[in-house]
Amino acid sequence: MKIAIFSDLHDDWQNLKIFLNYCKLNQIKDLLFCGDLSKEETLEYLATNFIGRIYLVGGNADLFEDKKVKKYPNIIYQKDVLIFKFDELKIIAVHRPKELKEILEKNNEKFEFAFHGHTHQPVFKKNQQLIISNPGTLSGPPFQASFSILDSKKKILELKILSKI
Repeated sequence: MKIAIFSDLHDDWQNLKIFLNYCKLNQIKDLLFCGDLSKEETLEYLATNFIGRIYLVGGNADLFEDKKVKKYPNIIYQKDVLIFKFDELKIIAVHRPKELKEILEKNNEKFEFAFHGHTHQPVFKKNQQLIISNPGTLSGPPFQASFSILDSKKKILELKILSKI
């Protein structure tokens, strides 16, 4: 199974449409979003234009109310920290890397993957058996718009540059 991981959209509907089309063409049925979607209209667009499951963690630039997310049955939402199993992989997602570092230092749980956003810069680090990653920003500048694809069977994480798909 594959899951597409993205972050820091900041209401960039043009890039969101390209991203969702890529997911449709590649039969990706699950998404993980690491915060800063922004307005409620963008939340609605995402929820109604992607038919699969969406794991969503809140960000510092999100302008929608938490209760608004509940009306979308395909969204699994946590404001600060989202922990879930994807296939057999245990995953944690937050928005800010500082929060992730603090959680991982205090928490004895074993995760295979840890994702964050906020910095807009793609990151890939391996810490023993844990892979820590930021998929970059789907909205672009100052970095190229990017996202990641995680293949849960092969345990391979691949960065995708939006302009090259």
